[in-house]
Amino acid sequence: MRTINRLVATFCLGLAVFGCSNKKGGYEGPTVDAFHGKVTHNGNPVKFAENEEVQLSLYHEKGQQFGIPLKADGTFEIGWMPTGKYAMMLERTAPNSAKKGPAKTRYNVPDGLTIEDGKKDYVIELGKDFKP
Repeated sequence: MRTINRLVATFCLGLAVFGCSNKKGGYEGPTVDAFHGKVTHNGNPVKFAENEEVQLSLYHEKGQQFGIPLKADGTFEIGWMPTGKYAMMLERTAPNSAKKGPAKTRYNVPDGLTIEDGKKDYVIELGKDFKP
């Protein structure tokens, strides 16, 4: 019985210490709660195959890395993120073929992204070198 009481007390203390923290994902600094957007190429929306996994990998100026999954229509919705400047890479993974593993391609997004407080809608231009 003492063991159960200690476990419950430890759990509650953990909730009090970590659950009440104002830090999101362990990040200390300004964040936005949610935003959405789309990727474009030459100003036109980009579409991806339904069976392809696509994500934007974002690298924050302070060193954190985040991933934003893209839908087949090139749109995304994401929860909280730190504000600031990001370098970005588009990562595409085609489904497994019978003889090979998944084919993964990466493309550096030239202009990166700046997430600003109060801005909820973003358009990410993939640049002239992107091959759909």
